[in-house]
Order: sequence, then C-alpha cells, then structure tokens
Amino acid sequence: MPSPVCRECGRIPSTLASSGASHGRHDLWVCALLFLATLLNYLDRQTISVAASKIAQDFGFNDGDLGKIFFAFLFAYGITQIFIGSLLDRLAALYAYAFAVAAWSMAGAAVALAHGFWSLLLLRVLLGVCESPNWPLALRVVSRIFPPSQRSLANGVFQSGTSIGALIAPPVIIYLTNVYSWRFAFVTVGVLGIIWSALWLHGVRVRPELRLESEQAAPETQMVETATFLPPESPSSLREILSSRSLWGLMIATCFLNPLQYFYTTWLPRYFHKYAGVTFGRELAERLIAVYLALGLGLLTGGALVALLSRRLGVVSSRKTVTALGALCMVSVPAISRLASVNGITAVICLATFGLGWFMVNYLSFASEVSPKRVTTATGILGGAGSLAGASFMLLVGSSVERSGGFSSAFLMAGLMPLVALAGIWFSTSARQPRRASIRRS
Repeated sequence: MPSPVCRECGRIPSTLASSGASHGRHDLWVCALLFLATLLNYLDRQTISVAASKIAQDFGFNDGDLGKIFFAFLFAYGITQIFIGSLLDRLAALYAYAFAVAAWSMAGAAVALAHGFWSLLLLRVLLGVCESPNWPLALRVVSRIFPPSQRSLANGVFQSGTSIGALIAPPVIIYLTNVYSWRFAFVTVGVLGIIWSALWLHGVRVRPELRLESEQAAPETQMVETATFLPPESPSSLREILSSRSLWGLMIATCFLNPLQYFYTTWLPRYFHKYAGVTFGRELAERLIAVYLALGLGLLTGGALVALLSRRLGVVSSRKTVTALGALCMVSVPAISRLASVNGITAVICLATFGLGWFMVNYLSFASEVSPKRVTTATGILGGAGSLAGASFMLLVGSSVERSGGFSSAFLMAGLMPLVALAGIWFSTSARQPRRASIRRS
C-alpha cells in the first residue's frame, strides 16, 4: 500500500524517509550540480552584460543596439522554451541536461568570433536556443527528488546560481577583459560548461528517475506528488495543461516577474557605469556583487522560510506569504530616480533583488506542480512566455533609455510589475484544492 504524504506540510512519513535515506547524499550532489549549471548559465549571459561597454566601444554600438542584442537572446530563448518542453518530456533528464549544457557552452564561447552587430546578434540567438532547456529540466529534477515542503528550498538553492553567477561575473569578467580581452572571457566560461557536463554524467547516473527514457513513462510510484496544491484533476495532456487555470495564473506572474530578473541581471552594469557614474573596474564590481549577493540571499532564505512556516501554515499559505513580502520589497525601486547618493541607490536595488529572490523561489515551486506528469512541458510554456515578455522588456528599456537619457521610466515599471505578478499567483492558487497524494520510492 502506498503511504500518504502529509497534507499540511507535504513531508514524507518517517518510514519512507528512512527507506530513501541512501539517496540523501546523492540528492545533495544533484542539487549542487543544478546550482552549478544555473551559475554557468548566468555566467554565459552576464559576460556580455558586464562587458557591454567594452563591446559597444569596439563595435560602435549605442544603447539601442545593445537593447536589440539583449532582446534577440531572450526572444530565441523564450520561443524555443515554449516548444522544447514536449521534446524534453520524451528524453532522459540525465542525457538531455548534459547535452544542453555542452551545447550552450560552445555557443557562448563562439561569441568570441563575432566581428560586428549581426554576427553578435546571431550568436546570441544560438545561445538562447541552447540555454532554453535549463529551467524545465532543473524543475523536473527537483519535482522528482524533493517533497513539496522542501521544493522551494531546493529551487532556491539551484536558482541561487543566477545570483551567484551574476555575483561572480563582474570581478571575473572585468579582470579577464582588462587583462586579456572580452573575447577571452567568453571562451573561458565556455570551457567550464564542458567540464560540468562530464561531472553530471558521472555523478548523477545512480538516480533511476533521471535515466528514464521518457518523462511521460515515469510510474507514479516514482513521483513525489504534491498533497495540497494540485487541482483535483491534475492536467496530464497538452490540451489539459493549456486549459488549466493554474497555468494561466502563473502565466500572468511569469510575464511580469521574469522581465524583472532579466532587467536586474542585464541592465544594471550599464546603468551603474554610464548613468550612475561608477567607474568600470573595482567599484563597479563591488556594487554589482552587493546587488547579486542580496538576490542570492533572497533565494536561499525565501525557500528556507517556506520550509519553516509550512509546519504551521501549510505549504500554499507559506509560499503565498513569502511571495507577498517579496513583492513589497520590490515596489521601492521607483524612488531611485529621486536619490542622488550612489550608496542609497545601491541599497534600494539590493532590497528589490532580495525581494525578487523570495518571490522567484515560490513561483518556481508552483510552476513545477502544474502538471506532475509533464513538468518540462508546463514549465517550458511558462518559462518561454516569461522570456518573451523579458525580451520585450529589454527592448523597451533600451529604447526608453535612448529616448530619455535615463532609467526613470524603467525603474517606475520595475516597481509596479511585482504587484501584477502577485495577483497572478493569487489567481493561480485559488484554483488549487486539497488533494491526498501518495508516494512510494521504488
């Protein structure tokens, strides 16, 4: 007889927990590798953002040109992500992930060969296509290995790779660019991704859930299903997913949340350097480190707080509470336009990125539970929509800055968008009814 998962906290009963204890060490290793993959993913992205001023100087680009290049990457990333989920559902996560990371690493390194606007734009499009499997696959892995009350924390750990990648990128890329060249920086990051693929294939092969040839063929006894936040009839076909109220509520959230993540990780180096008067070097690196460290702390503490509160409030209420607090932290950014102190500006941005971390980990947990049978399909659709919205926002920011000569309009939008994203979370979770789920590890 399958044993129930606790309806309130989503934890596995002790008898099952003990039976899966032998996997504990491997689960931590899997989580560490997911973190490293996401870190490399963002290093590839951040290399062009941090080196944007040097690249613009070499090629004679303006802010409008940079906005188009940022848009091209996210547009390709988003379009591919929408359609790639169904393909990934048919592949073993173990091999699909290794191939994806190797492919985007080579595409990122190839940017070193760019010789002008169009070649750089096309190479960024290729990078967007190759990077698109990361989040659908990572969320699928987490949903298979971790129980509901721990998913926000596990998602926070791997998602913190975005902030740590953004945190590491400024000093590393600035150093490599100043000592060697921005082209050398792209090649260095690409080589690290090839090494990761080898580690993943060697270290994760012990998990049978990740070697399944098809996600749709996964038996329910190998699924860690949610207990409190799936609709009574969880969608399993593409048609059911597309008609799910949960999906459309999260679609609203991702279209107003993802653009903020891309905004803070893509445009801040340019903003600080050109518009806040921060010199390209140690000072720029230190301020970016502070901002992305705040994002990382938000990702980690947001997931940990949900795990703590779940014992009293239940999983859904805990996630929604932390998400709302995160949104409140983000609404302060329009005040930046009235601040003259660079330190004050940095503090407000740090508060916003910290709140973004709290919001993001819980959105990701909800997204991974729209369809337990087809995690990569559902999360691919959501991630693709969010990336397309992010691409449009990158283009909008670039043209706005070019016209106005500043970031006032961009910061105003960044302060209002979290409220819309929060409404999407509320709409999505209102469709979810308590449901008893079961689990048994094979």
